Amino acid sequence: MDPADATPLYQQIGSQIERAIDSGALRPGDRLPSVRQLSQQHRVSMSTALQAFRWLENRGAVQARPKSGYYVAQAPAARTPVMPEPQLDTRIDGPSFVSIDDVLQEFLYIVDDPLALPRFHAMPARELLPEAKLQHLLASVNRRHPEFASGYGMTGSAPLKHEIARRAVSSGVQLNPEEIVITNGGLEAVYLALRSVTSAGDTVVLESPTYFHLLQVNESLGLKVLELPSHPRTGLSLEALDFATQVPGAVRACILLPNFPNPLGSLMPVENKRRLVQMMTERGITIIESDIYGEVHFDEQRPPVLKSFDTTDDIILCSAFTKTVAPGYRIGWVAPGRHFLKTQALKMRTSVACPMLQQEVLAQFIRDGGYDHHMRRLRAALKNQAQHMADAVARYFPPGCGLSMPQGGMLLWIEMPRHVDSREVFALARKDHIGVAPGAAFSTTRRFDHFIRLQCGDPWSPKMDAAIRRLGEIVARVAARPAQPKGAPAVALAAP
Repeated sequence: MDPADATPLYQQIGSQIERAIDSGALRPGDRLPSVRQLSQQHRVSMSTALQAFRWLENRGAVQARPKSGYYVAQAPAARTPVMPEPQLDTRIDGPSFVSIDDVLQEFLYIVDDPLALPRFHAMPARELLPEAKLQHLLASVNRRHPEFASGYGMTGSAPLKHEIARRAVSSGVQLNPEEIVITNGGLEAVYLALRSVTSAGDTVVLESPTYFHLLQVNESLGLKVLELPSHPRTGLSLEALDFATQVPGAVRACILLPNFPNPLGSLMPVENKRRLVQMMTERGITIIESDIYGEVHFDEQRPPVLKSFDTTDDIILCSAFTKTVAPGYRIGWVAPGRHFLKTQALKMRTSVACPMLQQEVLAQFIRDGGYDHHMRRLRAALKNQAQHMADAVARYFPPGCGLSMPQGGMLLWIEMPRHVDSREVFALARKDHIGVAPGAAFSTTRRFDHFIRLQCGDPWSPKMDAAIRRLGEIVARVAARPAQPKGAPAVALAAP
């Protein structure tokens, strides 16, 4: 190590290892020295050696294996020509009540298919989640707090709310732990936020395409939705938002996911976030922000949330641990700002409380550093898997397709030739247990009928490669048929 070098010691050590990997001296799968060996070799503390490994892990150069140590990460697939981005449809329809395509019901019916590869669910594979650690913590907390099984804990876990507020600082926002409401997943957080600021018949702005369960929530509350175009790289069109909200009172609220939304995986630039918040503040329109994928960033810097630019405490921030730590725990949260009292009352009238045991387990997992370590591994794995899948789509899909390369999250948004119906691709792919989500489910319009969504939460493997190859063959076969005239009936789906 060079003592005159201003670069931190851990980064100097990490850079040496990275150069050895790049040169071929260390090959994918090679075991690296233990933390103790590395600290002795470079005459640095164990903490510095561990920092070096975590720096490399965050860059995707190494992988940690439980109870085994650190290994050189598997090399990414050979890069193929980049596919074009999906075309942006800038048309804006008027607000309308939600009417979900029937294909969504069929998709939800088979979403738990245990044989599907990739799976239908947008979440990390089990092997990427900290199941063993959480199981150990669960047993420990249950022994120490048997009272959690006989009480409601209606105000939620104070330690968990403290950890949520502490971590929120990295996203640019300061939250009051006492004004955080714990919810049953991220969807209940959005549901409570909508009920706090809207009434039946109000119009709510959504990005388009958007997560289908957000459409369903608006449907259940009798709200009209106004879908605005969203770019696959930069997110919601501010020009469209400006145009749609010029008439006072026409729009009551916006539901926005500026950081890696489902299904696009886009990232709104910081300046756009600042302009958006200022525009909505001036027009008195409440923003309901879901940051459920914000922690799954592929760059080193965690992107800020819209609420970090909030000067009136009107933005309602929602998130959950369901996409990053424990989907089955169903623990989410909402920071309602000035809408806190109404949101808290609605929570108690809607579902009363959330399980205290799981809340305390998550609080301890975050407080002890397990969460940070897990997230470094998860980000590196998802970035690697997304690249593998994108390369496979570019190799196997026919000409005329486009691909949205995510900047975070775990989803790919794929445009097929315009005459290809995503319902038919979905119907054919499900027979081979290939987890495709039809684009028709992500909008109340017909604009995304020729799109599909793939999730990248599963580790790459030869079986996965074969599944994407087979999916490419299905798309090619459907695309090879002559385009049906406009107005032709959609392909009939087999009964589930």
